Parts: sequence; C-alpha cells; structure tokens
Amino acid sequence: MHMTKRFFLVVAAITGVGIAPLIAQNTTVKTVPLSADINVDSVRTLADGNTIRQDRTMKFYRRADGSTRVEEPNRVVIVDNSSHTVTVLDTIGKVAQVQHVPPKSANGRVPAASLFKPGATETNLSAGSKSSGTDLGVKMIAGYRVHGVERSTVIAANSTLGNTAPLTKTIQVWRSSDLRLPLLTVISDPVGGTIKSQYENISTTNPPDDSLFTVPSDYKTVPAPQSRIISSHTN
Repeated sequence: MHMTKRFFLVVAAITGVGIAPLIAQNTTVKTVPLSADINVDSVRTLADGNTIRQDRTMKFYRRADGSTRVEEPNRVVIVDNSSHTVTVLDTIGKVAQVQHVPPKSANGRVPAASLFKPGATETNLSAGSKSSGTDLGVKMIAGYRVHGVERSTVIAANSTLGNTAPLTKTIQVWRSSDLRLPLLTVISDPVGGTIKSQYENISTTNPPDDSLFTVPSDYKTVPAPQSRIISSHTN
C-alpha cells in the first residue's frame, strides 16, 4: 500500500509542477540530449496572511529519443520511450515500479501544445468552467529564445469546489523550440497558490549515459498499479 501511494504521488507531483509534458514525448522526432536542474518554487498565502513557501530542486536528464529521468530526494522517475515504460525508483527501499504505457500513436491522446493555442476557448474542462489562451510573445531564458502562452480557466461560482465566487486559474508556459522544452512554467491557483518551475544549468555538451535510464541491478522490480499517466508531447 505504501508503494502504491508513493507511485500515485510521484505522478501527481510531476503533473503539478508542469513536467507532465515530459511523460511521453514523440518518439518519431529526435530531441537534444541534455541535463539540467529543475527548480520548483511553491508559494501559498493563507487567509490570515501567513505565507507557506517550499523550494526544491530536481535533476533532469534527456536522451535523443526523448526518454527522460527526473531525480528527487529518495525517488527517481524514468520515462523510457524505447520500451514505452514509466519507472519509479524508491531509492531508500530499492524497489522499482514499472508501468507500460501505450505509445501516442496507439492511444491518440492530444499533444499538450495543442491545449495552449492562443485564442482557443474550451467549455468542456468541467461543468461551469471556461478556458482561454493568450500569446505572450518571446523572451530569453537561460540563453534560449522561448515563446510564451498563457491559459486562464474561470470556474464559475457554486461549482463542485464549493466556491461562492468565480475562481480564475492561470498557467503560463514558456517553451524553447530549439530544446523542445518548457523552460518556465508558472501556475497561479487561488486555491493551491503559485508554483513556478524553471530549468536551469542546462548542458547539451555531454549526452546522458544510457545507464541512467535502466533499473539498477540491486533493485527489486515489481509491476506498478494502474494509473492515469498523462501522455503528451513537448516536440
């Protein structure tokens, strides 16, 4: 039960900080092999004015085929495009949970980039909600040219959340087309606070070793519980 909960929490954490588009990239398009740090800053202001702030840094690796490895304290998440698997390593218990994920061509899921088309409007996210996108233009981040889009979702009053007034959630994504990465993601949520995720110390000089994307020999491998892994593209 503990490992099952941990697996779900890892996937939820990836989604929450804007790393979900890395879960399953397009295997037909080669990407730039690289390593980087992902700095995540979470700020939440309580009703009494008290502020809760949490900062953490994750290590990120990516191969040419789009496979990724994200390292956090006590756990590692490996997405292998060649085997279509998502592996969660418990570095304390030395247990590897492996889940097979169908490739994009088989499941027909919509690329994440299409969800951020400027001017697009959707009303089917949830009952009483409405979403729209805005083009933020271009700027430089970590020496790379990025293009930004912002998506705002308004949840009407008296929704299933129990809100008495409308709530507006915004997501900014600043993406580098050269690296095929969202170098900066900012999520502003009136309920959950603000989460900023940014790639730093990006290195493309030394491709990550293939051993980083395999399960260590001293780990016990077990099947992962079925979960809703987000399959989307950064290419």
